[in-house]
Amino acid sequence: MNATLERHATITSPYTPKNVDAAIGHLERVLSAEGANSLFGQTYWRTRVQQVSATRGLLREQRARLERLMSLLSDSGCVQAFER
Repeated sequence: MNATLERHATITSPYTPKNVDAAIGHLERVLSAEGANSLFGQTYWRTRVQQVSATRGLLREQRARLERLMSLLSDSGCVQAFER
């Protein structure tokens, strides 16, 4: 197994279904305001999204929000993705 897959296999979540919405909301705000090229960069934010995604018991809507964030990081179009 390569190092990247091993690293992702060990990601655990400190969140619960009760507080995960706040974590997702924070990621949405930061990535829409600062973008993936903020102080920490895309690798940091991608890891944060993966960490939240590892939360057990996520609802379909929560998973969809996290998938949008991962797509956003892949596309590097952070600001436009949350403008409505």
